[in-house]
Amino acid sequence: MLRLQTSRPPVRAARLSLAVAALGLLAGCGDVVLTDGRSLSRSDQFATSDAVASESKLFIDPTLPTTVRTVRIVPTVFTEAVSGPGLNAVERRLIANAADRALCYDLSLRYDIVSSGRADLTVRSAITRIDLTNVPAAGATIGASAAISIAGQVGVGFANTVGKIPVPRVPIGLGSLTIEAEALDARNRQRAAMIWGGAANAFTNQARFSAASDAYDLAGEFGQDFGSYLATTKDPFRGELQIPTYDRVRITTLGEAPLDPDCDAFGRAPGVDGIVGDLIGLPPDWTDRGPAAVPTR
Repeated sequence: MLRLQTSRPPVRAARLSLAVAALGLLAGCGDVVLTDGRSLSRSDQFATSDAVASESKLFIDPTLPTTVRTVRIVPTVFTEAVSGPGLNAVERRLIANAADRALCYDLSLRYDIVSSGRADLTVRSAITRIDLTNVPAAGATIGASAAISIAGQVGVGFANTVGKIPVPRVPIGLGSLTIEAEALDARNRQRAAMIWGGAANAFTNQARFSAASDAYDLAGEFGQDFGSYLATTKDPFRGELQIPTYDRVRITTLGEAPLDPDCDAFGRAPGVDGIVGDLIGLPPDWTDRGPAAVPTR
């Protein structure tokens, strides 16, 4: 799945045109599994939607953008189903925060983000399933990927980093992620919800020396999808190809200040450090500092 490397909230539409062609030659991807919605206040209103290596069940009140002004983001949590071994506390924190950071950016395009107190809408997300990245399999790709990328182009583009040439990974042990999320109004009524499942792709998802790496990237993808859905009410899986704006590139890739100051609670994108780290396969926790502070629940 070709993406603008953000922190990294990816740009789904921008990567799909290349990913579709790639998938015809390389079918390897992780397993997409949608969970049953038990972390949600209700799950009886869903429609289904999907895209390349992603699936979802979603619901939204179409009047949302006209009846909501302020939004509060409750930090993403892990359910007990994914509380076992495999990820350390730092990796869990970064995966959850990647979802929140991406979510905050897209929500800030339409709403006023508040970090405490009452809000018109409260967004809650729970990670319900993770398949970890197979580190030895990912490592087999990293050397070739770095060499070709450095020799090829330098810059920021629609691959995992700007101008980076995608190098196929060994299609074994690719990670996946499932998240359940909802938006509740001040009367605790569900105004929108999504069960989102995504899987890493062997052609365009960055290989790194980290079991958390695919889940980290996919969490950012979820955040962009759900944030865009809440801001526009449009199915994020059915959108047309969009060129990233200047603000998206400078904030979600280069790590500059967010549009809404309250989004700073989720930290800044790794910027140049993240781009260079991805080129040589560094784990996300080597370049991403995570949230600037623990947001108020």
